[in-house]
Amino acid sequence: MSKLEQIIKKLCILVVDDMESIRSIVNSRLKGLGAEQIVMVGNGESAWDTLKSRQIDLIISDWDMPELTGLELLGRVRNSEPHSHIPFLLLSGEVAKEKVVSAFDAGVDDYLVKPFKPKELEFRVIKMLAKVKL
Repeated sequence: MSKLEQIIKKLCILVVDDMESIRSIVNSRLKGLGAEQIVMVGNGESAWDTLKSRQIDLIISDWDMPELTGLELLGRVRNSEPHSHIPFLLLSGEVAKEKVVSAFDAGVDDYLVKPFKPKELEFRVIKMLAKVKL
């Protein structure tokens, strides 16, 4: 087992997207990297409830969702002492420079434009593992 597989196997990753097909793609790629603990929810409010009830090590979230957007979720995470350190990857169809800049200004660790290639998602997740506090 590689060092990457050993690390990702220990993590609990939260995947937040209102589209089941995107959650399924992300889940499949994470499992391909060796992830075993993946929590999938369909909106930001459910994600926030999950964060309050269990240890999460990495968040992959869509931006445009009902109830609580990914950017609003990011704001809550960054302003919550027990969660502010969690690496956060934002997925979005938004390519406008001002939108991307606003996400980084809000504290996102990385940004991936949809539609994305599965290998690009894997690359971004691997890159973010260096920020995970085990």
